[in-house]
Amino acid sequence: MPKSVNTIIERFNDKNIRLTPQRISVYQYLLENRIHPTVDTVYTHLKKSNPSLSKTTIYNTIDALSSAGLIRTIIANEGEARLDAYTDFHGHFFCSKCGMVADFCLDGCSFPDQIEGYEMNTLEVRATGYCPKCRLT
Repeated sequence: MPKSVNTIIERFNDKNIRLTPQRISVYQYLLENRIHPTVDTVYTHLKKSNPSLSKTTIYNTIDALSSAGLIRTIIANEGEARLDAYTDFHGHFFCSKCGMVADFCLDGCSFPDQIEGYEMNTLEVRATGYCPKCRLT
């Protein structure tokens, strides 16, 4: 087995996620394709190699991975849900023209785990504008 699959199996075992080929392939796709895909994109890509795969299986897998904290959903400019398998602290850049989503580093930034009197569940940093391709058109 490739090292990445071994890592996925370890992560699933740590989070008590049942191992299935479908769950492994969804998570592996998200880890290897940092394009912040939609559920439809994941389904379309994986359906090519697994014709019996259903969209319901993809949604159930996304729910399980999200509940375990292995992925997160980010909302793009048009309200479209996009998937991110990297849950470390980073920001997202959203292109206002083509809809592309890119990660950007926030090294050196620190934020409190809690703001006095509040309980913080999530912290998101987002920027919008035009990607290099759209700036030129």
